[in-house]
Amino acid sequence: MIKAKKQTPTWKVRSRLSDYEWEGALLAYWEAYLDPISDEYTPQEMNARELFKKWEKQVREKHPSGLVPIFWFVQCEEYGKFEAMPFQFQHLPGMFRDDFLTHFTWPIHSVTGERLNWLTLPVVDKLWNPKRANKGGFIQEVTGWKPAILQPYVYLPALSSALRDY
Repeated sequence: MIKAKKQTPTWKVRSRLSDYEWEGALLAYWEAYLDPISDEYTPQEMNARELFKKWEKQVREKHPSGLVPIFWFVQCEEYGKFEAMPFQFQHLPGMFRDDFLTHFTWPIHSVTGERLNWLTLPVVDKLWNPKRANKGGFIQEVTGWKPAILQPYVYLPALSSALRDY
């Protein structure tokens, strides 16, 4: 049996500042606290396991409780859109004063006209290997884990226990 690849729906969005309207696929992009540490390396310079261990040490120092904040963004690669996700947990009051809905109207499904249920956005896969090096991708690469949509934290000891051979 052959499974059909699931199509990411397209959404109509209008700018709040002008009549500019666009349609595109929206994705939920996640960033665990300090995962941009990977910006300083390539997979050839540091593999996912080594990078995870380096990140883990720094995060443990900053968050001794083991609760690592996760920040969320709405991404539309087709149009270069990248804005803070509405309705995410505010780790620091006022951290994201502006979000997607500050700049754009509520997305409407291009075919059905239904309003977007933010909890249904696909969460991006972030990887760290010679073929694909995403910012923070070392976490998913070496643990197989990625957050559920709008998940506010990951518990570092649980994540560390998921390390697999790499």
